[in-house]
Amino acid sequence: MKKLLWMALLAVAFSANAYADGDDEKKETDIVLSKSKNHSLEMHFGAGVNIVSGAPDGYEFATFSSWDFQFTPFQYEYKPEGASQTYSVGLGFNWRNYGLKDNNTCFEKIDDVVMLREFPINSGEHASKVHTFAINIPLLFTQNIGKNFSISVGPIVNFNVSGWVTNDYELNNKEFKVTTRKIGQRPVTVDIMGIFDIYGLGVFCKYSPMNVFKKDRGPEFRSFTVGLYI
Repeated sequence: MKKLLWMALLAVAFSANAYADGDDEKKETDIVLSKSKNHSLEMHFGAGVNIVSGAPDGYEFATFSSWDFQFTPFQYEYKPEGASQTYSVGLGFNWRNYGLKDNNTCFEKIDDVVMLREFPINSGEHASKVHTFAINIPLLFTQNIGKNFSISVGPIVNFNVSGWVTNDYELNNKEFKVTTRKIGQRPVTVDIMGIFDIYGLGVFCKYSPMNVFKKDRGPEFRSFTVGLYI
């Protein structure tokens, strides 16, 4: 999934670069698919790490094993004539995971509830993660501050169409990967995102106050994401 997202981003960046060139009002890193006087259609990509908080006892998450990838192939932007504000709505995809620290514990679905258990005895090279994939709609308000700085803020509505758990480990010189689906993720969640753009490079922060799982279907926790955005 990560490789596909990066390949899609690079391919479109090269093909769309012609639109960005010669547009004095757009930053060089903007991927502009089409543009008129007050309207534009753009593409954006974000990648960051998830920092988990509020997890129950025993659940120790590893920040740099917990990733968030946001791909918005279509984002409509409207900027009133003479204004320094932009209003946008997009259609995108979000893939994220939450990885446990390698302390011999893993996720397992038991009686439709995702909980902790231990990896097999004498196993090594452990990795256990919860994954979600969502179709989402970002709704953003952007305020330009000077020529080279802007701040964007707004909600992102996520329609979580898929969720699964993966457990990877080695045992008796063999590698095992166990995938469990239908984990009871929340069908709809809402995040709050802020983007700070300086000279065309964006840094985003995203707060996810809603639990990944439905009530009584898995551990309750929240996450805060930081990363780069173009």
